[in-house]
Amino acid sequence: MANEPQAEPASSSGDGIPRWKLVLWAVVAVYAVAFLLLNSSKQEVSFVFFSVNTRLIWLILLSMALGAALGRIGPRWWRGRKQ
Repeated sequence: MANEPQAEPASSSGDGIPRWKLVLWAVVAVYAVAFLLLNSSKQEVSFVFFSVNTRLIWLILLSMALGAALGRIGPRWWRGRKQ
């Protein structure tokens, strides 16, 4: 009895990743593909000194990256300024 193989739990795939995580990643992947396809139209963006015609998805991703960078840098700058 001690050498009998243990049965895998029903909530886990063969490689140890829980099924809900696989389902979640599949949903995120489908959402990302739909997001890319729905935001592929071109838009004109006017910066201060120039204008650019680019796809909407790149504008969204650029905005997200700038927001993430400011979210990381801002608090550090603010703490350094207080000291």
